Amino acid sequence: MSKTNTETMQPEGKTAAAMKLDVRVRPIAPIDNLLGFANVTINDSFVVEGFRICSGEKGLYVNMPSAQDKSGNWRDTFKPITADARRQLTDAIVEGYGAAIEKLQATLDATRGAAEKPSLTGVLKENAGKVKSQPAKTSPGKEGPSL
Repeated sequence: MSKTNTETMQPEGKTAAAMKLDVRVRPIAPIDNLLGFANVTINDSFVVEGFRICSGEKGLYVNMPSAQDKSGNWRDTFKPITADARRQLTDAIVEGYGAAIEKLQATLDATRGAAEKPSLTGVLKENAGKVKSQPAKTSPGKEGPSL
């Protein structure tokens, strides 16, 4: 006797419910086409680590986490079953990568802006040098008695 699928299937044209995806991206200095890594928490229930964000001729794409088998072949250890789930996952990771790059750029811009502004320590040192080079003034009330 064969086993039958008793799960209900959605009619064509309807998409699966959106998954709650919490994406954490770590951009790196590019190595060939590798741009960064990502970890994803799915529906506050599962964590999947080891996504690789890469660049190609058509733009950014995401490689699924994988491990090498005994034969030396690489096998995905996590893979979405439906095209819609894969799209949701890759879109969230690519969007997370874009946000991480924007944050890095903002930090870099802020650092450059801070380097152009004089620091408080530098201003104090500069003013201290000016004070030392000025002639000393004597106040009239502190003069000693004249003889």
